Amino acid sequence: MVLELRHLRAFVALAEELNFTRAAARVFVTQPALSHQIRRLEEHLGLTLFRRTSRHVALTDDGKRLLRLSRTVLTTLDDGLRDLRQHVAPQMLNVGFVDYVGHTAIPERLQRLRGHLPDTHLRQMEGSTLEQLRGLQDGHLDVGFFVATRVRAKAVRSRKLWDEELMLALPETHPLAQLEAVPLGALTGQHLLLNSAESNPDMFAYLHRLFGEAGVRPVEVVNPGARMYSFAGIMHLIDEGEGLFLIVKSLRSAGHPGVVFRPLCDPTPVIPMRMAWRDTLPGAVLKLLMRVFNSED
Repeated sequence: MVLELRHLRAFVALAEELNFTRAAARVFVTQPALSHQIRRLEEHLGLTLFRRTSRHVALTDDGKRLLRLSRTVLTTLDDGLRDLRQHVAPQMLNVGFVDYVGHTAIPERLQRLRGHLPDTHLRQMEGSTLEQLRGLQDGHLDVGFFVATRVRAKAVRSRKLWDEELMLALPETHPLAQLEAVPLGALTGQHLLLNSAESNPDMFAYLHRLFGEAGVRPVEVVNPGARMYSFAGIMHLIDEGEGLFLIVKSLRSAGHPGVVFRPLCDPTPVIPMRMAWRDTLPGAVLKLLMRVFNSED
């Protein structure tokens, strides 16, 4: 086994949280994957780092010593990289986005950014919210764009760009399609397509808070196949009668045969569109991003 930074970050997360579920969410891996990483780390070092019972996780003395060392190593590395890159414009800027971002103002703003960074190649990569957060943490991405109520990820910063209204996507033959606006309460008893908590924990939690506060109880259809990971795939699932889906308003112009979009009301749900970046992003680039996305032009 080659000891990597991700092993130390996973160890620190578990050592600080002392809870596998919270620690796994913090480093954006599944609980079994986190357990596997910790076991591999213990085997590699020949040490027992945690005492585990069915209800309790505690650091051993060796674990406490490694925690102090890991914090020092990670802090020194992160600070050093931040200082090194602070005033250097990169040759390549890796930008992540979810597929619906193409229907917002973001592509035009990125084109404007290119004008400010003529010697920097902007490489755009499509990925889910979770994939982008992982990419930002491991350095494969520099900037990402997605909807989220908040971002909790070590070494990642974010800001809200604007609020996106959520609309209902449904078959054109569905009874609710006859309404100009669909009350949120009308979703009770309806089959609703959802991404799983593992693929988008923030959106999953947001929708459950929204439904709980409004007293709405849809029939949840969670991750019914790989097609849930693309806009076109979701539209096909809706057209085939697999369920309804909540989409951001920016996608209302995308269109798909057999599928219509209706506003939601009572209440109208909104979720922030966010820009996230790794905290070692050069300061000059970050300032340009802020200027471009703060512009009202």
